[in-house]
Amino acid sequence: MKKRKALAVDILLKSVTYSFALFGLLFILLLLIVINMLKSPSVMVQPVPNRAVITLDLNRSYPEIRSDDLIAEFSDEPSISFYDLIKAVNVAALDDRVMAIVAQVNNSHFGLAQIQGLRQAIKDFRAAGKKAYLYSTGMGSFGGGTDEYYLATAFDEIWMQPNTEIGITGLNIEVPFLKGLLDKIGVTAEFYARHEYKNAAASLLYSGFTVPYKKETEQMGRSLFEQIVDDISSDRGIDKKRLCKLIDKAPVFAEDGLNEKLIDKIAYRPELIEQALDEARGQMIDMYDYASSIAEGGKRLPLVAFVTLDGTIDSGKSQSNPLRGDNVTGAETFIQQLDEIAMNKDVRAVVLRINSPGGSYSASNEIWNALVQLRNKSDLPIVVSMGDYAASGGYFVALAGDMLLAEPSTITGSIGVLGGKVVFSGLWDKLKVNWGEMKFGANSGILSVNHKFSAAERAVFNKSLDNVYHDFTTKVAEARNIAPDKMDKLARGRIWTGKQAVENGLVDELGGISQAVAWAKKLSGLPPQSRFGIIYYPKAKTFQEKIAELVGGGAKISVNKAVKQMGLDIESVNMLQRLQYETVLPLFKLNM
Repeated sequence: MKKRKALAVDILLKSVTYSFALFGLLFILLLLIVINMLKSPSVMVQPVPNRAVITLDLNRSYPEIRSDDLIAEFSDEPSISFYDLIKAVNVAALDDRVMAIVAQVNNSHFGLAQIQGLRQAIKDFRAAGKKAYLYSTGMGSFGGGTDEYYLATAFDEIWMQPNTEIGITGLNIEVPFLKGLLDKIGVTAEFYARHEYKNAAASLLYSGFTVPYKKETEQMGRSLFEQIVDDISSDRGIDKKRLCKLIDKAPVFAEDGLNEKLIDKIAYRPELIEQALDEARGQMIDMYDYASSIAEGGKRLPLVAFVTLDGTIDSGKSQSNPLRGDNVTGAETFIQQLDEIAMNKDVRAVVLRINSPGGSYSASNEIWNALVQLRNKSDLPIVVSMGDYAASGGYFVALAGDMLLAEPSTITGSIGVLGGKVVFSGLWDKLKVNWGEMKFGANSGILSVNHKFSAAERAVFNKSLDNVYHDFTTKVAEARNIAPDKMDKLARGRIWTGKQAVENGLVDELGGISQAVAWAKKLSGLPPQSRFGIIYYPKAKTFQEKIAELVGGGAKISVNKAVKQMGLDIESVNMLQRLQYETVLPLFKLNM
């Protein structure tokens, strides 16, 4: 009787809990719907003045994919994507109404390849005879401002607030090694890779760098650092040796930076705004307003489809989680977009923007095949534009392109595969937990986390890795016309910067989004001066789709900035989650 009463009470409590949760969710949905009905149908966009000075906040986030979740629907600070930003700067360069750009940066969210892409867009803007100013109230705090200063050097003039610092302290790469922790709690990592440079699981297997891993990380870091030094030296007219001495002494006070020609003027921002407006004899307009005024395409114009593949690659539907700040490109969702492109007779070419460290090999293979089919059956040229990362599974997908472009600092290659499992048998021993097991099939327990691979299981598992590695390298060799002996030297999990990838034939040439669109137009056969439109993917979700996403995936709140302010390293958590995939980059953090 007591057991029945306890069970009844338990059922009642659960029912009440679930009911409150359901009512709470329904209330939130109702509130969001009411807000949507009450809010203005569209964001008010300021018209472009006849003589405009565009203000550009480079402290904002410019994600590869347009923000398109339900919370963004009600944001007071609407954002534009990195593609939208580059397009707006390019259009402004040709717009007779735009006289100048005044940008500001203190702490940016750009990746290194994005910075190089934006630097080129600013230089093209200046080449059109227009002025570009950069203002900062301090680049980094006690260091960590190398990326901001690197971006700033693309502008005509760099202004800084008095009594601030230029945190141009260089570049460092950090890798977490967790073996000591795993040993302490009785957990063992059992992973295998193809080959010695495929180090995504090294963080779980070792207590520090292996010789190959250290070699790869050093050559990558050296290449990136040299690119930054070369570009800053050229842009600011500072001798490289002198610049490296300044980097080693940094942070540099603004007053010392002025004497060293790192910056051009020390003043407060209103003075720069007043000067820019006086020179232009114009009015200010925010970059968001300007970008929003640009038409996406025209009626019956030939189109270039711009398709973004961002984040890790997996099967199923694409997912976005602003809470963690990561994206997953699902093969199912991505291929649906390609099917829609194939049915659009106005599309003449495709630009595939890849910003991915890799992911599932089978999902990458599925997307690669769909792209090949689109290219062959629809006779559409595909031009690949690589972002910060296009590595491992991300590079595999890129092989479908007719033309591959990368920024000099793009991280690519990592042609290899790994796999394994984390074994908890030692932890169970510590906790006095015993697992019984019954097997129906010789290898039925191959992926059990309660015991290590047996000799037979290990042989089967490694055979699968060999098969994937052979398929991956064969496809690379065929797509890039690389001989087998050279293929072995380029693969084995090695990582290459975009600059090195061009030298080794893995990528065709250096360039960003603008160059990729130009190549797409050229390969499509459109006349050089002809007009064309851009159709962007992924397309915007409907309000109903956003509600369905909220219900299906839980509330999504963009709190990256708040999380970082609390000292929680979301980036490290996201890196560790990559280990569920076979074709991913090693885990590292690039700090500048």
